[in-house]
Amino acid sequence: MVASGYRNLTSGALTNVGTEGGCLSSSPSAAGSVTASGPWFNSGNVNPFNSHNRGHGIPVRCVQYLQAAFFNE
Repeated sequence: MVASGYRNLTSGALTNVGTEGGCLSSSPSAAGSVTASGPWFNSGNVNPFNSHNRGHGIPVRCVQYLQAAFFNE
């Protein structure tokens, strides 16, 4: 992953480019939520299930969900 940073919700400025990065799922964390989950990292931490407001402009990583039965065929 690239440390792409994110867009500040208030000012619209790019923030922490080169020092933080991650991506979000295309689905909200819960029905009607403005947040989505995805991995996030910086120089000292990796959080595989972080949640961010989608308005931050964080890249979206589309991943298709496959049911376990698919692998048992």
